[in-house]
Amino acid sequence: MAPLHLLRQLTRCLLASPLFIALALTAAPPSLSPDQWPTEERTRLETLESRSWSPEASRNLASEHGLIAATVSPLAVHAGIEALRLGGTAADAAVVTALTQVTTQLGSVVSYAGVLTGLYYDARTGQVQALDAGFNSYLGETDPATIPASTFGGMISAAAAGDVGSPGRKTLVPGFMAGVDALHHRFGRLPFRDLFQPAIWYARNGVTVSPVLASFFALRAPVFARTPEGRRFLAQAGSALPQAGERFVQSDLAATLAEVAAHGAAAFHQGNWARAFVEQVRRDGGRATADDLERYQPTWSDPQRVRFLDHEILMLGAPHTGSYALIPGLNLIEALALERQAPYWENPAAFLALDRIGKLLAAASPDPRSIEASLRHHGFNVPLHPSLTKDFARELAPELSRLAPLPASDQPRHSNSIVVVDREGNIAALTHTINTMIWGESGIVVGGIPLPDSAGFQQARLQGTKPGDRLPHEILDTIVLREGRPVLATASIGSSLLPETLRVLLGILGHRHDLGATLAAPPLLLTFDPAAASRTTVPEAVYPARLIESLRAQGATLTEVPAATASALRGTVAAVQIEGSLRRACEVPGIMVFAGSEP
Repeated sequence: MAPLHLLRQLTRCLLASPLFIALALTAAPPSLSPDQWPTEERTRLETLESRSWSPEASRNLASEHGLIAATVSPLAVHAGIEALRLGGTAADAAVVTALTQVTTQLGSVVSYAGVLTGLYYDARTGQVQALDAGFNSYLGETDPATIPASTFGGMISAAAAGDVGSPGRKTLVPGFMAGVDALHHRFGRLPFRDLFQPAIWYARNGVTVSPVLASFFALRAPVFARTPEGRRFLAQAGSALPQAGERFVQSDLAATLAEVAAHGAAAFHQGNWARAFVEQVRRDGGRATADDLERYQPTWSDPQRVRFLDHEILMLGAPHTGSYALIPGLNLIEALALERQAPYWENPAAFLALDRIGKLLAAASPDPRSIEASLRHHGFNVPLHPSLTKDFARELAPELSRLAPLPASDQPRHSNSIVVVDREGNIAALTHTINTMIWGESGIVVGGIPLPDSAGFQQARLQGTKPGDRLPHEILDTIVLREGRPVLATASIGSSLLPETLRVLLGILGHRHDLGATLAAPPLLLTFDPAAASRTTVPEAVYPARLIESLRAQGATLTEVPAATASALRGTVAAVQIEGSLRRACEVPGIMVFAGSEP
C-alpha cells in the first residue's frame, strides 16, 4: 500500500490537472443564478432592494480585487460581484449588473428597449475604447416635427389626459441588447448566456414591489391600461394595480431574456421579439420596419480627451455631445484656478463660479450651437471648436459673471450607471437609459418589455438626424489617467449630470478630497424652468447657513427646494478610485449608489 503522504500528493495533482478541472466544470458549471447565492445574503439584499433605492448608512469599500459601484440595485451589484468571483472580466460584470438592474427595476427607469454607452479600459493593452449603442431613428420617419409630444409636466401622462396621439411614433430603435452583446464579444470571458441568469431568475421568481415602484405604477396605470399588453404587464403582481410588498413576476420577460441568452442580440433584433416590436409599433401609428432593427449596429470609437490638472480625462466618442459642455467646463475650472480655492460648499466665490459654469454650458450638451449662440450674443465672436480650448477658457473666465445663463433643456434622463474594476485592472464605465420619464407613455409592451417614448421630446434632434441614423446624446462617463495609468472612473446619471460630474472631478483631482467626502458634499443643481434660469436652486438645510447668507449678500437669487425635489434635480455619479493596486468605492445615504467588492 502506498504511503499516506504519497496518496495525498497524487490526489492534489489530480485535482489540479486540466483534465479534472474540465470534467468538473462539465459536470457542475459555475452558476450566477441567485438560487446558488447564500440564502441569508440573498434575503438581506432583497429586503434592502424592497425598502429604498438609497443606502441606509455610509460605507467605504477598499479592495485589491474586483470592485463595483452602480446605481439603484444592490441585487444587481451582487450579481456583478458574483461574475467577478467566477473569473469574469469587468465587461462580464458590467453586463450582468446592467441586465439585472432592468429586471429588478421592472423596466421603469431603464429598459431592454433602451440604450447603452460606455468606456472600457483594457489593462492588457492600456487602451480605452468607447462604445455607443444609442437610439436609431426609423428609416421611414421623415417628418419628425409631427411626432406627438410627450407630456412630462407634472409627471402627468397623455394617456391619463385622454390624448395619446400616435404613441408608436414616439418610439425609437433600441440599442441596449446589441450593446451588451458587443461589449461581451470584445472583452468578455464568461459564456454570454450565463450573464442573463440573475435577470431571468428574478423575472421568473418575482421582484418585491418597493414603495417607490408602487408609486410609479399608480402614476402610469392609465398608460398601461390603454393596450391589452399593457394591462397584462400591469397585472403581473396578481392584482389590478401592484402594491408595495407584492411580488411582481415577469413571465413574458423571462421567456424573452431566455431567447436572447441562447441566441445573442440577433434574437432581439431579428427574431420573434423584433417581429412583435414592428407589429405593435405600427399598430399604434409608428413607422418601424424589420429593416430598422436588423440593420442596427453598435459602434466603437476612440474616446475624446482633455488635459485637466495633470490628468488626462477620457470621455465618450461620437455621436456623444456631452464633451461640448464637459471640456469647456473643465477648462474654465482650470482658468479660474478653483482647485487652489476653498471648496464650493465653503467658498461663495467658488460656488458662484461652478453655478455659472453649469448654467452656461448645460445647454451645450444637447445642442453645441446653443452655447455658441449665447457666446456670440455676449460679444464672443468665436466659432464652436475654439470654445473648447484652454486659450478660449482663459479669455472667457474673467467675463463669466456677466454672461446670462441659458435654461437647461428639459430632457428626462432616467438612467443607471455602472463602474467596474476587475482584479486584472480592466475598467468598465457604463450608462444605460430610457432617456424619458418612468416607463414612458407609449403603453406598448413587447415580450414583457415596455417601450419608452424617447422620441416624444426629441423632435428637434430628430430633424437634425438623417432617417435611420444614430441620435446624438450627452451622457457623461469618464476614465481618468495620470501618467498613462487609470486613477478614477465615473459614470453619471440624472438631470444635473454636468454640474455633478464637474464638482466630483474637481474635488478628487483638484482638491484631492476623499472619494466618500466628495460624493457626500452638497449637490449642484440645475433648473429646467426658463423663467428661473437666473436663479440658483439649492436643497433646503444642506449648505452651511453662513454660505447661504454670503451668497444672498452678493446678490445671488436663491431658491431653496425640499429634499425630494433636490433628489429629482441632482445628478448622481458612480465612481471607483484607483490608488496603485487598491480600488475604492463608497455608498452615501441619499445618493442611490450601491457598491460591492470581490471576496
